[in-house]
Amino acid sequence: MPAASESQIAAGAEAFAMNCAQCHYDGSATETMPALKGSATLSGNPEKAIRIILYGQRGVSEVGGRTLGGIMPAQAYLSDAKIAAIVTYIRAEFADDDTSVTEADVKALR
Repeated sequence: MPAASESQIAAGAEAFAMNCAQCHYDGSATETMPALKGSATLSGNPEKAIRIILYGQRGVSEVGGRTLGGIMPAQAYLSDAKIAAIVTYIRAEFADDDTSVTEADVKALR
């Protein structure tokens, strides 16, 4: 995967602020949500992060030694471009992975 452009990361930061930050704040863990910072879900293959944004996640999960039962609502109403930008941004910001996620990556999983 190619490196993310500054414009894609900036677009992702804006989309994150508008669609994600009300729950995920600055990427730190909360009582009901795992931390995005250092998340294994964000490292490596972006498929899992894309699927979580598209389809949401329910039920109990073990993350970082914590048992969580929060609900991540599906965000499938977002365009492929916005989801690609968000995933690119959160990987760069919270997982130290600056590879670009494309609209085609998202479309393939939609």
